[in-house]
Amino acid sequence: MDAKKALPSSTLSPQEWRKAFEAALLERDHAVLPRRLRDAQNAVMDRIEDSLDSASLHERKLLLATLNTISELERLAQVDELSSADTMHVLPDIA
Repeated sequence: MDAKKALPSSTLSPQEWRKAFEAALLERDHAVLPRRLRDAQNAVMDRIEDSLDSASLHERKLLLATLNTISELERLAQVDELSSADTMHVLPDIA
């Protein structure tokens, strides 16, 4: 188990969500992408919870925009997965 994952969210740095989001944005492996997106979403949610009283309006807007982006990336990944599955049915078997 990753040592950072074992720590309670309140002990993570405020920038952990940025690292997790960046990892999701840069992920090229379609099999790993859903996990990266979940990790990023969890990190953003942890930051929101940890900073309810201390986050500036700018940071709150940034965190919300990040969550919206993650949701859209999840949607696009699902569409891409469905498109790939449909393409596999259309392509003839080459033997």
